[in-house]
Amino acid sequence: MVLALLAVCVLLPLAVYIFILAQLNRRPHPVMVSGTWDFAGVLFALSGFLLLGGPFIMASLNQDWREFWIRSPLRSLQGLGEQWWYLRLTIWGIYFLAIAGGSIWLLRGRSRTTSIYNVTPDALDQSLERTLDRLQLVWRRTRGRIDIRHPVLADREIDSKEDQPANSDAGYAIRGRPAVLDPRLSPTASPRSYDRADSNPPRTTVEIDPFPAMHHVTLHWSKGGGPLRKEVEEELAKSLAEVETTYNPAVMWLMSVATILLSTVTFGLLMLILFVVFVFYGN
Repeated sequence: MVLALLAVCVLLPLAVYIFILAQLNRRPHPVMVSGTWDFAGVLFALSGFLLLGGPFIMASLNQDWREFWIRSPLRSLQGLGEQWWYLRLTIWGIYFLAIAGGSIWLLRGRSRTTSIYNVTPDALDQSLERTLDRLQLVWRRTRGRIDIRHPVLADREIDSKEDQPANSDAGYAIRGRPAVLDPRLSPTASPRSYDRADSNPPRTTVEIDPFPAMHHVTLHWSKGGGPLRKEVEEELAKSLAEVETTYNPAVMWLMSVATILLSTVTFGLLMLILFVVFVFYGN
C-alpha cells in the first residue's frame, strides 16, 4: 500500500496541471502567462516525482528499504538504520539541494520568456505587429525574430547617417506612424521619460517559437529590454483580448489524459481508505 500512496502523490499534481492546461486552451481568447509562472506550473506537475519518486528510487537500491516499500510500514524499521544511515541522509540532502538549486536557476532563466496559450502562430503574428504599430515603435522582422527599437534610438541612428534620407530607417517598419520619429506623437503610448537626451533608449529582440499542434507560442526576449518589453506585453495583452480563438484539438487530448490520471488517483485513494478501514476496524 505504500506504493499505492506513492503513486497517488506522484500522479495528483500532474493530473491537476494537465487539467489546468486543458482549461487554458478552452478559453475564448488567448491567455498570456509569464515564463516564470509557466515553468512554476511544470515544477508543480513534477513535484510528486521530484520530492517522492527520486528518494524512493534511491532508497530502493537498499534491500531493507525494498522490503519496507513492498510489505508495509507496519514492519519494524530497525534494520533500515543499521547500515550507512548517515551516508543515505547525505545523499538525500545533496539530492534535495540539487532540486532546489536547479529549480531556482531554471526559474530565473525562464524570466525572459512569455508563454501564450490557445493562439495560432498567424494570429499571434498579426496581434504582435498590430501592437508594435499601436505603440509606434520601430521594428524589423527576420523570419522568427523581431528587433524592436524605441523611436528615439532609431531617430538618433538616422541622424548619424548623412547619406540616408531623414525619414528612412534601414529596413525597419514604421507602419501607422508619422515619418518624424518622435515618441510624443504616439496617441496610445503612456507618457514616458525617453527623449533625445536619453543616453540609453530601450531596445529589445524577441524570438517567436511557435508550437502549432498545441496552439501555443513562446516569446523569448533578449536581455536588457525590460521597460520596452513591459510596454509591449501590456499592449499585446489588450490586443489578444480582441482575438477570437478557433477550435484547439489539443483540448481533447489534454482532457482525456487528465481524466485518466484523476480516475487513477481516485481509485488509488479508495483503495487506501479501504485498506485503512480493514486494518483498524477489520478485527
